[in-house]
Amino acid sequence: MRNEPFLPRRHSVRLPHFDYAQPGQYFVTICVHNMKPLFGKVVGHEVALSDLGRIAENCWIEIPSHFPNVHGGPQVTMPDHVHGIVAIQSPRHERAAANGENSAKDDRRARYIVPLREKPSRDFGDAVAGSIATIVGTFKAAVSRKARHYLTRNSSSIWQRGYYEHVSRDERDFQNVCEYISMNPARRAFELEYWLNRSAKR
Repeated sequence: MRNEPFLPRRHSVRLPHFDYAQPGQYFVTICVHNMKPLFGKVVGHEVALSDLGRIAENCWIEIPSHFPNVHGGPQVTMPDHVHGIVAIQSPRHERAAANGENSAKDDRRARYIVPLREKPSRDFGDAVAGSIATIVGTFKAAVSRKARHYLTRNSSSIWQRGYYEHVSRDERDFQNVCEYISMNPARRAFELEYWLNRSAKR
């Protein structure tokens, strides 16, 4: 398990001088607090999402609606974590200038797009607008806000503090990440079957 290339580690893997708001493909993993299976269960090679799982998946799909320079990529909501690719593009006015277009009207509209949460969580420190930290923080806050109806009064936070990211280095690396995401439910089913069979033999 620990030898898998994109499995999150407990220590920080962030690059200290890397600009996480710059254009690129970012593979993000966000874990549920104490790895509780709040978002559903694996059935066969698929995930049967719970109500909380559907909330998390819908909030992830909505991210590009709140961040104009962000495009969503492959994503999977697992019982105890979320995997997804966040593609940050260059600002719209820069793309328009490169294409010889006038984007003033679009820029005015973009300034008034409201993020999922106006201020990032304090866990992220001084987050930069449009950075991976801000995107993840607003996603987690949106899920927590919409999930209140399904949680008991004594429930702890849905999310584990922080998140994990992997910056795609090239097209081959990106394709490996996409394959990892798509195969995650099947891999989890294989792991469950392996441990069940191992326990039955004892």
